[in-house]
Amino acid sequence: MIASIPLDDWQFWVVSACAALAVLFLTRPLWKPLVGLGTRKQANCPGCPNGDADKPPRPKHVDLTIGGKRVRN
Repeated sequence: MIASIPLDDWQFWVVSACAALAVLFLTRPLWKPLVGLGTRKQANCPGCPNGDADKPPRPKHVDLTIGGKRVRN
């Protein structure tokens, strides 16, 4: 008895396609450094000249007040 691949069975092709898609999905993070995919970065602000678009926005600072009076300067 020699085992053979059931090439004429539709279920074989469905399971093979699902397995191939699962392998592609699971190895997708490994492709980007190897192939160079995803090296194009989306600019946060298209008009920023010197790469400021890649920096996160600075947090807003607020004055600490108690009862409407500033606690520190």
